[in-house]
Formats: sequence, C-alpha cells, structure tokens
Amino acid sequence: MMIPSKKVQRCLLAVLFTTLATGAHSAAAHELRLAMQSDITGLDPHDTTDNLSYSVQSAVYERLFQFDRQMKLVPALATGYRANDNATEFVIDLRDNVRFSDGAPFNAAAAKTNLDRLADQGMGLKRNNMFSMIDHTEIINEHRIKIVLKQPFGAMINTLAHPSAVMISPQALKKYSNENDLRVHPVGTGPFIFTGWASGRSVSFVKNPNYWEKGWPRVDKVTFYPTPESATRVARLRAGEVDAVMPLDAQLTKAIGRDTHLKVVHDASVLQHYIVINNLKPALKDVRVRRALNYAMDRNIWLRAVHGNMGTVASAPMANAIPFYQAQAPYAHDPHKARELLKEAGYPDGLSLNMWIANDTSSILASQLIKQQLAAAGVRLQVVPMDSATRTGMIYNVSDPNAARYDLVLRGWSPSTGDADWALRPLFTTGAWVPKLDNESYYSNPQVDDAIQGALGSADADKRGAQYARAQQLIWKDAPVIFLGNPDNLTALSRNLDGVYMLPDTTFAFNHAHFVSDNVQQ
Repeated sequence: MMIPSKKVQRCLLAVLFTTLATGAHSAAAHELRLAMQSDITGLDPHDTTDNLSYSVQSAVYERLFQFDRQMKLVPALATGYRANDNATEFVIDLRDNVRFSDGAPFNAAAAKTNLDRLADQGMGLKRNNMFSMIDHTEIINEHRIKIVLKQPFGAMINTLAHPSAVMISPQALKKYSNENDLRVHPVGTGPFIFTGWASGRSVSFVKNPNYWEKGWPRVDKVTFYPTPESATRVARLRAGEVDAVMPLDAQLTKAIGRDTHLKVVHDASVLQHYIVINNLKPALKDVRVRRALNYAMDRNIWLRAVHGNMGTVASAPMANAIPFYQAQAPYAHDPHKARELLKEAGYPDGLSLNMWIANDTSSILASQLIKQQLAAAGVRLQVVPMDSATRTGMIYNVSDPNAARYDLVLRGWSPSTGDADWALRPLFTTGAWVPKLDNESYYSNPQVDDAIQGALGSADADKRGAQYARAQQLIWKDAPVIFLGNPDNLTALSRNLDGVYMLPDTTFAFNHAHFVSDNVQQ
C-alpha cells in the first residue's frame, strides 16, 4: 500500500477538518430556535387557555381538524366527516397508520378517550365547558367514530379544530393521571417529541422519527425561548441566536427591513384586542361609566402608536373576518362626552382604577397610551404589570367573582374555531364567567344569552346570522369591555427560513419549517 506524502496528508487533514466543520454547521442549521413574548402555562391543551401555549404544544399534539393560513378548515388526524340534517350527530373518519410517539396506535378508541375527557364536565379542565354539548361518543369501527350531541350545534366541526381539541396518547393519560404530571409529560402524534421545559428559559423538542406525514419534519430540534422584551427578541434574531421572532412589534419592522439577512412576514389577524371591565365593581356596574371608558379611547391613535397602523380598529365585538360579523355605530373619541357620562353616573371628579397587563413590551407601550387617554377623561389609572402565567392564575383561580381584585385587564381574544360562536360565547355569556370559560368581565345580559343560544341551536346560516347580529348589537351597547381593534400579525425571521408564520388566530405554525439556501430568492 502506498503511503501519501506528508504534504498530501496535510491536504487530506485540511479537507477532513473542513468537512467536519461544514457538517457541524449543517447540523446546527437543522435546529429551529424561536423567541416568543412569554413563557407557556403548561403542556396539556385540554387544560390551557392561551394561544402562545397552544402554539408550542402543537409541536407534540395534533387535532382532528385544523385551519390553514387563510383560516380555512382542513383535515388533520381526521380525513372527513358527515353530519345529520339538524347537526346533532357527526361521523368522523380517522387517518390510518398513525401512532403516538410512545408507540400507541391512533384509532377510534384513542379518539373516543380524548373526546370523552374533553366532554367530561367533572374533570375540572379549563376547556371542558367548550365541549359540554357532547352527549356521548360511539366507536363505529377502528377508524370511524360518531359524536352525538345534546342539542343542535352548527359549529361542532370548527370546535374540533380548536387548538385545545388535541389527541393525547391514551397510555400517557393512564401513566400521568394526575394533571400536574400530564402538563409536563406531553405525548401526541405530532412531528416532535418533548424533551424539556426550563420555566422562564426554554421549551425544547426533538424530531419524531416515526411521524406519519412523509418528508416532515425537516428540522431535528425545536427550541422556544421566552423573551418578554421585544427589542431583546429582535437583537437575538439579528445576532443569530434565534431564527424567528413571534410576534414582531410593529415599531421594530424598519430595523428588520434594513437587515438583508432577515425578513418580515405579514398576515391578517382575527385577534380582537380589548380591555376587560370588571362589571361587578361598584363604579363599573353602571353602563354609563363603561361607555365613558369607550368614548375616552382614541382607537386610531392606539392602532398607529402601538401597531404601526397595521390592522383595523374595532367596529363590533368581534373581528370583521369572522362569519356573521355585524358592524356597529362607532364609539368616537370624545373625552368631553366621557366626562359628562362619568358626572351623570355620580363621578364628577372622575375615578381611580387599576389595570392588569402582561409584562411584554407591546402591552407596556399600550398601557402608557391608555393611561394617558383615560386621564384626559378624568380616570386615574394604576397599571400593574405581571408575567402572563401569574396574571392568568390570579384571574382564573378566584372562586368568588366578587373577590376579583382587578378593575381592568388589557387582553386579546382570538376565536380559534373561526366561528362567531367562539368569538362571542366565551366572553359575553353568563355561563362563561371565569373559571368556566373566559368572561373575565363578569358581564351578564339574559338577552345576549338567549341570542347566542338561539344561534347555537340552529344549523341554518340565516337564522344563526340574525341571532348573532342581535347579540353583537346588545353587547356593543352594553360596553362590557373597552373595544380596541384587530392588529395584523407580524413575524420576523431569518431570510433562509421558510414555513414559519402566524395563523389568523395568532397561534404560530412551524411544523413545516425548513431552511433553504441563502442564494434562493425569498
């Protein structure tokens, strides 16, 4: 055997080291790193209420149906469905050859286990109330299941596409029967497998080698980094520490645009921003006070200053992209009228209120503007920032509504079923008072309850539309919240990254993420 000369050996070693270095760089490129505005609250979608947690959970968990980038309903673990004429029975066809990451088969028995868990009102899960219309489920065969409802419910399939309606491994449900254990041991059919959650620092996943969708995922690892300060998120992106920022604050789009290695993805949103008004507080029980708060706000300035004028101001209790939306007469910016209404209500010298906000940059900026505008109408506002998980716990862990400590809460609500039902019922019906659903305002109007229930009781689009129009008119007049608007979704990411974006409901998609050559035009 001929031995290479020392010069040739040195050349071969140089090639070897170059190859190893290139390989290491290639491997690193297969890790997807995302910076998000706060930490998750848990990893059980059946017991979750926030879209950021749902987004992260989607690495592991999948639903029967889901939505595409245009909020169009598409099949996921289901392949199709049939409903009877009065929308009380739904037969769902399930995808074949799918397994959970622990090896358990996904089939009709697994689907029944999950649907029964969601429908069981004795479980005490945050999303049980959302599925209270289910009477029972029946297994037809290994890949077909029937859902039987207690009454007609035209939004059933859309509800099954909600991010909470996921399929959890039946083996995991048995192994982690305690909710505190399950929320940190997620096992689903998704493209990734959970590896760890360091609270406040990171949530990580690795590729599921047995994922059912051929060719996916194309990244080997996904890590989420909670980063509340928006400028810090962007700084991490520009430094190459992360590959994407979700969401991107509008004020930072110019900085991204000047960097040739980055890009901004801009999508429409159905997220409705608003300020919860605690309708049980003595001063806030008076509709004149609640209307005064609405007249005090200049929504156009809010949209321009906080969201770069990208989006729309509120003209109804739900976004105009939601079916059955009905525009209302606007609450024009009128501080004088606001002061007069406060005077009529018995507050000639104004009043003092507190407002709870999340501690992210966008919320802090919005709160400064809100405080200034309310002050012009005679309302003295104390802003109380806190991390999202703490704030959620303080709102939802109150058994006596009269013990709720907040006056106002800066909030956003996204109807992740894409239907008017989930845009209105969780926020504005008496049966939705927290912790059952998300009526943090403790608002109650029997006429609104009747209208929304009337819409639910019919599969006829015209009848549903008439009832939802009536409900929106009543809610707008009662002003249980300060209506703000619907900012667009903005995502910043590396130019060589595709398949990462925000859906209209503000959850974000990354399961089809892949890196492409820097030479490819985006």
